Amino acid sequence: MAVSQSRDLGRSKHPRLRLDLTAPDAASKKIDKTLFAAMVVVMDLSDESTWPSDLLAYLERHRDLFRAWEEQSQGSPSTVSARDYDQALLGLRPVLNNHALHGYHCARLTASEIQHIRLNGMQLPNGAMLRRRIGSIRDDKLIDPEVARHLMEKNQGDDANRANRIHFCFFEPHMAGETGINSLLRYWGGEALYNSHDADPVRGLVLAKVGIPCLVEADVPIVDLKGIFLDINVSRQFLIWRGLRPLEIIKHSDCAVRPVRSLRRVVQFPESDFIALTQCETWETPLT
Repeated sequence: MAVSQSRDLGRSKHPRLRLDLTAPDAASKKIDKTLFAAMVVVMDLSDESTWPSDLLAYLERHRDLFRAWEEQSQGSPSTVSARDYDQALLGLRPVLNNHALHGYHCARLTASEIQHIRLNGMQLPNGAMLRRRIGSIRDDKLIDPEVARHLMEKNQGDDANRANRIHFCFFEPHMAGETGINSLLRYWGGEALYNSHDADPVRGLVLAKVGIPCLVEADVPIVDLKGIFLDINVSRQFLIWRGLRPLEIIKHSDCAVRPVRSLRRVVQFPESDFIALTQCETWETPLT
């Protein structure tokens, strides 16, 4: 997907955007827009002014039910059955699926990987892709063959909780804190690789020298998200804006299970927007 207005949207308000449901490089081709374009509302979960009217209407209709459920969870008398609450959540997801979320993917990427993502979007990661990436940096002489062999032999690229999932945070990354995003930006290859090698005195240092810390900023179709707790977090955020005392700040993370093509930009360290979005200048261990 490609956003039909300026790519570098930064952090501006964007209640309605037209998303082109084709590959990013197809904008210059003559394509039947009635087949490949649709109006989608891109939501910032922290900004109600960006939430679509159909979503707000649904939440308003079920406001009393959602609020009663949250209050009884905090110790108030029970007035809502689990069945009624579940039914309201089930009705919420089809409304959400019409729209998209604005989020960030934290990663350390080489210059060629950044260019590939800009041209082609983000593909689903797995063991085969990870081995190809390792082979590429080996061929580019960024790592030596022996290190590459170890990386290819020992990784979590095909683990069920990692394969074919692109992880996003749908809040400004600094809210996760240094412990939440530090390793993602410090080591090349993502958790599927550095989890097995960051403690190694040789391979950990190698992975910390490859690539550039990046934030891939994208608008992710909600229908393409695994959707863990999204419905609950949306209803809770709606209620917080209407006076519900929150038990915690809503910080929704999720993973896309289809390729992501609606990219805004790749923000690179040490650009000013990268510093602002990560607040890495305040970290105990400086990012390089």
